[in-house]
Amino acid sequence: MEEITMAEKIPRPEHPRPDFQRDDWLNLNGKWAFDFDPDAVGESEKWYSRGGHNYSRHIIVPFPWESELSEVNDIEYKGAAWYQRTILVPEDWAGKRVIVKFGAVDWETKVWVNDNFVGQHEGGYSTFEFDITDFMKFDGADVLTVRAYDVTHPEIPSGKQTGWYTPTSGIWQTVYLEAREDTYIERVRITPDVTNSSAHFQLNIATLEAGDYNLLIQSSEDFLATTSMQLQPGDNRVNISAEILNPKLWSPDHPHLYYVTVTLTQNDKTLDKVKTYFGMREVSRGKYGDNPYEYILLNGKPIYLMGALNQSFNPQGIYTYPSDEYMKNDILKTKEFGFNFLRLHIKVDEPRYLYWTDVLGVMLMCDMPNFTHYTEQSKRHWEMTLRNAIDRDFNHPSIIAWCDFNETWGIGHEGYTEEHQAWVEQMYRLTKKLDATRLVEDNSACRYDHVATDINSWHFYIDDYEKTKAHIENVVENSYPGSPFNFVEGRFQGTEPLMNSEYGAVSAGGGDRDISWGFKYQTNLLRRHEKICGYIYTELMDIEWEHNGFMNYDRRLKEFGYGEMSPNFSYRDLNNLDFLVIDAPPCPQYQPGEDVKIPLYISHFSDKPAEKLTLKWRLDAVDVYGESSMRLYGESPANWEQYRVAPLPVIAFILPEEPSLGTLTAWLEDEAGQLLTANYINLDVYAQKAPRAEIIDSQTCVLRFGPNEFYNKTFAEVEPVHEEKVYGYGTGRIEYRLSIPEGIDVDEIRSLDLIVEMAAKADSEKLDWPSRRKPVDYPQTDDRRYPTDVTVSINGVEIETVKLPDDPADARGALSHNAAFHHGSYGYLTITHVDFAGKGAIRDILTAERKLVAQFAVKPDTQNKGGLAIFGARLGRYPLDPTIRLYARGNIGLKQGWYYSESIAIG
Repeated sequence: MEEITMAEKIPRPEHPRPDFQRDDWLNLNGKWAFDFDPDAVGESEKWYSRGGHNYSRHIIVPFPWESELSEVNDIEYKGAAWYQRTILVPEDWAGKRVIVKFGAVDWETKVWVNDNFVGQHEGGYSTFEFDITDFMKFDGADVLTVRAYDVTHPEIPSGKQTGWYTPTSGIWQTVYLEAREDTYIERVRITPDVTNSSAHFQLNIATLEAGDYNLLIQSSEDFLATTSMQLQPGDNRVNISAEILNPKLWSPDHPHLYYVTVTLTQNDKTLDKVKTYFGMREVSRGKYGDNPYEYILLNGKPIYLMGALNQSFNPQGIYTYPSDEYMKNDILKTKEFGFNFLRLHIKVDEPRYLYWTDVLGVMLMCDMPNFTHYTEQSKRHWEMTLRNAIDRDFNHPSIIAWCDFNETWGIGHEGYTEEHQAWVEQMYRLTKKLDATRLVEDNSACRYDHVATDINSWHFYIDDYEKTKAHIENVVENSYPGSPFNFVEGRFQGTEPLMNSEYGAVSAGGGDRDISWGFKYQTNLLRRHEKICGYIYTELMDIEWEHNGFMNYDRRLKEFGYGEMSPNFSYRDLNNLDFLVIDAPPCPQYQPGEDVKIPLYISHFSDKPAEKLTLKWRLDAVDVYGESSMRLYGESPANWEQYRVAPLPVIAFILPEEPSLGTLTAWLEDEAGQLLTANYINLDVYAQKAPRAEIIDSQTCVLRFGPNEFYNKTFAEVEPVHEEKVYGYGTGRIEYRLSIPEGIDVDEIRSLDLIVEMAAKADSEKLDWPSRRKPVDYPQTDDRRYPTDVTVSINGVEIETVKLPDDPADARGALSHNAAFHHGSYGYLTITHVDFAGKGAIRDILTAERKLVAQFAVKPDTQNKGGLAIFGARLGRYPLDPTIRLYARGNIGLKQGWYYSESIAIG
């Protein structure tokens, strides 16, 4: 049996309910005695009594037994488990009632104190409590025992614990003791009234004795309200309003909170004191201006929802956050990415998570966890979960919407029949009744099957620009009052705001690969349409085998690479209330010298009042030698209209005659020159394969060869293959032999530059969840590097060893994305200069055999054995094939402009 001492470090020591907190409390997290009960004999054998069972192991509460942090770490067991420890309450609690409180236990809980059965509870997401005073001895040896039972039954709401990710069982939120009087505050429900500058408090007060009582509600910001009342034995409901002068409204940019103390007294004696808080904010839907469709309104004005899906799992604690700081950092990263909104996905999360979204300013749509089988029992369980969630979380200003169901899961079991649809509508109406202050969505739809809803949302996962564009245009075109689109048969759209509630180019089973490319172009396409009021990108962070997050599962940040393609550009320019839409694919292909016209639009949803705007743009390009320069620049006056998507001046220019990979960046500045918003696309300027040999000037010749035109390769064969990339894992070498065309005077050649785009090549080393592999896996760049050391030789002479930092993949690999091969992968531009002076062996082979042998080797004795990838002109980051530039002392032998298109590689 476990006893907590003051010397022990208590995990998750913070109060779990900053929205409902008393000063007299004792955290019971930490080490408890623990055992599984697979044969369900614990009750008959009285495992709840002191000495009734010899517990063989321990568990760290509040972490589920599947988790690493629980120190049990058993992901297979399902059934009953027992927890036991002793409790010692402070001496100054004498004469008060002692209450044991559970944040959440999944799914069924029974509690004993000192051999006495106290009570039981059902529900995996709800807080519950028991008064244990009458069962305690107060001798420091009181025994608290908990039996948790969870088999993740299909009739139980469990969200993505079923069939998706590691489940959560047993205690998974903080357990604590609380002291209070016989007369106490059960509940405080606060409804802000922005229009009338007031807040309405609805309290439930329990007492054993009838009498006169006083209530004081006081804020740290000097508003207060008082009332006197007469209470009767049992539960009493009390209503009181407080006027708030010049209220400070809550919003993501200004998440102001009013901290409140509610004090209950009788005859000048304080009976109870509860600390809570609320935000002054109002959520609604409605028209704005002369548009026929509705917006989502925050404090009476349209708010563009820039959101991400958050499934709220983590590797160490699974459902339970490892620490309060960890939880806070997730929200800080959300803000750093530019999101103002999260969809908390089919999980009722910890109250402290909601607290941090309140404090830091992130709006939430909160999903209810789903069941999988539609039965009368599952319906009862689900409704109980809904009622408990709304009751517990009503005061959180960050919650702006409830979402009852997701993708018809559970409710579509054995068909989404009219009876099922009627029940869904009934639950939508119930949710509205339980909470009239927020929006409610019936079902976050992926099958075009809304019934009755405040939000007309839809999902898509498409890994193709043109298909995504056509899909979004079709949704927008078919969304209007009276349309049957996106609703079940017999139901029709009203004026509900249109919002995307899940999207991405990498779906759940889409592999471990780069998201930066798809996020940019798909968000750009969504912002093109004024009728769409927001989006929810899937997702905030990876989760186990699903790899489409802005962060990895362990919260390491991914690199998007935007800033190197377009200076100072980041994902915050995409998650921006003011979005500059470039109405073009992410990397369109053009011919050198072609006329280009790019339409632009501005989606303006901020409160920035700028009137005199300037549109500026520039074209940068990387040429066939990897050299970058600015080619073109322009600017023109521009205008915007608030809460609208308005056209900007078209960018028009003629491309230079040379092939290149261009970056077209456009941005808006206000009259003071302040950057407001920016965006970019790449331009693939390409006509045909570059000559295999050509004379640049009288002293320079260029030789080119394809990555797969090797003479010899000792790396093991790998799949898939592509003519524009050769690669291998671990150690090995790749050798190319090039024939020098006739007419070139090899005796005059004095030096060369070898120009190659190369990278390391990982196998499974960079995968976050290697137990599930897919052919398309190519993890996005992050701070975890996978370097390799490549020794470069020319004609058998080792020139240098190059350390290639990584096997990267992100938006910088534009050509790989365009080719849809090893999505976003690219290499590092390496230029190896070789002066023939003192290197007679190189010259000897060159002059005697008229050939160059270039070898790239990852040696067995090198430090970094990270494989090797060599890119061609149509993959990676640079529009170049492996290139050798030869320099002559005098005339190289052929005239400028001569070229040869056939391969010069010796096979």
